[in-house]
Amino acid sequence: MKFRIVPTSREFFDDFSLAAQNIATCVDKLNDVLADTAHAAELHVAVKEVERAGDEYTSRILTRLDSTFVTPFDPEDIQRLAQGIDDVVDDIYHVSEMVVLTNITELIPEVPEQVEVLTQMALKIVELFDRFEDMRGLRQIISEIEGLESEGNRIYRRAVARLFSGEMEPVDVIRWKDIVESLEAVLDRIEDMTNIVTTIVVKQA
Repeated sequence: MKFRIVPTSREFFDDFSLAAQNIATCVDKLNDVLADTAHAAELHVAVKEVERAGDEYTSRILTRLDSTFVTPFDPEDIQRLAQGIDDVVDDIYHVSEMVVLTNITELIPEVPEQVEVLTQMALKIVELFDRFEDMRGLRQIISEIEGLESEGNRIYRRAVARLFSGEMEPVDVIRWKDIVESLEAVLDRIEDMTNIVTTIVVKQA
């Protein structure tokens, strides 16, 4: 029987792939919250469970890092990437939490559009980390994520214009401003995470 003294490099890629899938799951659960705001508090529990799973993936990667002598790329980049993925899930959780805390009942049009962009980005993230080990085609996927992030920025600007158009009550402006800004923050966080992947790709080239 063979025994491994240290984990193999492949296990890092498996962990990152699972963490990426967890992002997509978290987005799905956020969609559930927004689809049924009357039961947002109950549905938010599922988002919290996914956020905790994200913490466990991050802990697993960092624990593996501490016990591995030879890593597939720089240990500092592994740590940054693990934390970057975790930050994305935390920010998605924050959006769901804001929906619960503000007691919204009806969505402004731009929010479903923002979340649709987020959903597409999450699917691209899964694809990105499925190809992470051989690093083929990553630049194209990253370019597509950047394009989606730009579309999200355009939707965010339209949302802000709506909020300050005078058509809404001041209290509603405050509530929606927090939510659309939180969604925009998720998209920005994803861009930060993909920038880390870009750095790794460049170093490995």
